[in-house]
Amino acid sequence: MRIGIDIRKYQDYGIGTYIQNLVNAFQSQPDLDCIYYASDDFRSDGLDLQKGKIVTDSSPKYSLQELISLSKKANSDFLDLYHAPHYTLPVNLKMPGIVTIHDIIHLRLKKYFSFPKRSYAYFMVRHACSASSAIIVDSEHGKNELLDVFRIDQKKIHVIPLGVDQSYFTKVTEEDKITFRQKHSITKPYILYTGSLKPHKNVPVLLRAFKEIVREHDIQLVFTGERVQDNPSLIKFIGENRLTEAVKDLGRIDRAQLRIAYQTASVVVLPSFYEGFGFSMLEAMASGVPAIGARAASIPEVVGDAGVLFDPNDEHELAQHVVRVLTDKDYSSNLIKNGNERAQQFSWSRCAEKTLQVYAKVAR
Repeated sequence: MRIGIDIRKYQDYGIGTYIQNLVNAFQSQPDLDCIYYASDDFRSDGLDLQKGKIVTDSSPKYSLQELISLSKKANSDFLDLYHAPHYTLPVNLKMPGIVTIHDIIHLRLKKYFSFPKRSYAYFMVRHACSASSAIIVDSEHGKNELLDVFRIDQKKIHVIPLGVDQSYFTKVTEEDKITFRQKHSITKPYILYTGSLKPHKNVPVLLRAFKEIVREHDIQLVFTGERVQDNPSLIKFIGENRLTEAVKDLGRIDRAQLRIAYQTASVVVLPSFYEGFGFSMLEAMASGVPAIGARAASIPEVVGDAGVLFDPNDEHELAQHVVRVLTDKDYSSNLIKNGNERAQQFSWSRCAEKTLQVYAKVAR
């Protein structure tokens, strides 16, 4: 098969992880000829692209221009199918199109998005659902969301859970942990949060819970991903509540350092109101760290019975769960054991295999 894949979000957080791992998995497929449509500033970040070729496109993301430009490139490349790993499927494709829709947050949490952004998302998701030959979603929750909002033949929707990088299962050395702590001045046990700080991520409830926890426990809160220092409202809360010394803002770190950050943590928390999947829960469980996630959207589906769930509006419940993990060794050990077993059920090779099955089904 000759496949075209839009990889312009290769460096993004969630979707970027999805794209990176599909591209890596496809390198070992002998009967797959891939053309990767990338942005002008594409960086492979260590990808050894032995198969396929890169075609760059300068169109702005979320623009009418991208829908036309990518379509022209795909049509001229004589593809068997085109895969959009995000809801922006080009118009007038001459081959079958597959779209992965990770979430419809713009349509579910409307208060966080402007009217133009909501309107654009609705139009593009509706177009992708109607114009595509197949739709891939990350979870049953994602499937139900689409069926609730749009008229779609559910046979067209394929639920393919995402994976976890196998490197998270490999233990880092104690020396690596010590070096990591020294580098970032982390001197106490810590709660880890990783990802963006967008409003739906519900980081304020984590900070309020942390404020409650540090009254009785000597602990730190470590952020990786989007920088807290660039978020005025969060910085204000941290300063007003005298949490500055207890909060560490690492920013974006590479995968090797992220593995160490997970395995050095005492617990990982995902307080989000909405997730298409919830990578940090899976990565925490693979890393051998207790995972605490909000009882919202797809998070319970990913965590299963192997983690802890809480009401995302209740910082007191979150604080109680964190304290129990910190103080009850048997409870924490049981979470680690069950979490590791749960994480082993998710793999990128399985995700890629099921994606290829969808490709074969719709390829012309």
